[in-house]
Amino acid sequence: MKRIINVATITLLALLVMLIAACGRPSVTINERERENYEKKLAGEKIECAYGLDANGSCLKEGDDGIWY
Repeated sequence: MKRIINVATITLLALLVMLIAACGRPSVTINERERENYEKKLAGEKIECAYGLDANGSCLKEGDDGIWY
């Protein structure tokens, strides 16, 4: 019986560690231009890009459609 409790405790601790690791703060790096555009959008300001924005908030270049092929 004591062995079952020990195995259950170790399993529970392992699951808890995996949960904490999975739910931690993501460490995604955002380049400076995307961060500026994101902050402008949150502030309600208009972002000026001649050819539009891609999904990450960067200005598109001429002829670019923002889709990765």
